[in-house]
Amino acid sequence: MTYLVVGLDQSTFAPWHENIRAADVGAAREIAFARAHTRGIQLVVAAVIGPNCTVLAEPAHAPAALRQAA
Repeated sequence: MTYLVVGLDQSTFAPWHENIRAADVGAAREIAFARAHTRGIQLVVAAVIGPNCTVLAEPAHAPAALRQAA
């Protein structure tokens, strides 16, 4: 499946986006990080967009209370 991953470069705040072909949302995100890193970009992912313009949720790595506190 092809996903559109959008985000920004953490050091310059420049927008970033790329189409990523992957098996799932997590894999698409990891591929995006790897591609950005090879170009010297510190990627912060804002969204992973799937078919029919659906913004897809990624499994949470930390409890919501901890994410909001940061």
